[in-house]
Amino acid sequence: MFCYHKPVQGLAVRRWLSFEADTLRTARRLLLAAILGTHAAIAAAQGDEGGNGAAVHGSLSLSSERVANLNGGIAPGNATDHLLEAGVSVDGAALGLPAGSQLQASFIHTWDDQPSVNLVGDAQGFTNIAAAPRSSLYTLWYHQQPAAGHWGVDLGLVPADHYFDVADSAGLLINSGFGVQPTWSANTVAPIYPTAGVGAIVSWNDGRWRNRSGLFQADPRDRGSAFQRGFLLLDEVNLSASAATTYKLGVWSYHPHDPPSAPLPKTAWGGYAIAEHALDADANAPTAFVRFGWSPPRVSAIPFGFQLGVLVPAPFTTRPEDQFSLGIASAHLRGQGVETAYEITYLLVLDEHVSLQPDVQYIAAPAGTHPAATVATIRLHIDF
Repeated sequence: MFCYHKPVQGLAVRRWLSFEADTLRTARRLLLAAILGTHAAIAAAQGDEGGNGAAVHGSLSLSSERVANLNGGIAPGNATDHLLEAGVSVDGAALGLPAGSQLQASFIHTWDDQPSVNLVGDAQGFTNIAAAPRSSLYTLWYHQQPAAGHWGVDLGLVPADHYFDVADSAGLLINSGFGVQPTWSANTVAPIYPTAGVGAIVSWNDGRWRNRSGLFQADPRDRGSAFQRGFLLLDEVNLSASAATTYKLGVWSYHPHDPPSAPLPKTAWGGYAIAEHALDADANAPTAFVRFGWSPPRVSAIPFGFQLGVLVPAPFTTRPEDQFSLGIASAHLRGQGVETAYEITYLLVLDEHVSLQPDVQYIAAPAGTHPAATVATIRLHIDF
């Protein structure tokens, strides 16, 4: 058990919960009013007062978390992180485009009271929503869904972490090490949250087999440069071996053009492998995953990483919408040792729009040099 709360920290958490409860109740009412107004406008624009069969779909979500580094890392303390995301999707067929096509766009606003990473100093990132305060266009792309035996395509500002190196059963865990492999996200300027990049993905689907190939700009922070500063290539093969088991094998290659005025990471390449398996045929069966990543040590800040864990839907029969997950994420840091995060988390679904997620992580050797840290997080999700 992780029982390292100090009295002052416990009091701070209780005060935050009281304050956030009032603030977020108000925010929820405002968000609900905004999204209902959006849906009403969309329905009216289509002459469909009920909104049925809408060609345009809107979404709005808020994630707000309070982080407490209880000990270790750089310094004990508290921080908050917030992510507001608004998105819209347009059915391409309604615009005369091919069936199965969509135009998608999303905007994000991130803010915090201080950088939470300054508390722990870990390399993988113990929270997957922390980002520098800003408002920005996140994604803007055309998506063509591949039917069985057909090709599909994605073009525009595309988030590579939606398509490549995804272990579906790791999605509840909040440590960024369970997102894309740090062996390529840390060794490149990756087109992932919070900055998608200009790119294109070609997909092929033939029943049990699927392949995706992606080409992205080398520096998504400079979208105007497109491919003038180099490129990132990715390819992933996916095999659904059975209804319960999936395997993925991917490779990536990073080729930057490096003007002295704005240096980029060195040319690098690597690969990853993922296996996921449902433990029985029930729809609510636990699903286990394991994943490995590798990149040549001579050019990589993180040459090796692995993650494993399990996702348990409906851990209690009386709460069928809740989820429980635990996992281990380890990153080998060149010349600095090994950082390993042990995470346990629970998603408490309060209603169809609101959920609360307590999370505890024990991080051994953050960045390979700091004392082991125990981090407690409570995250509120509101989505429509």
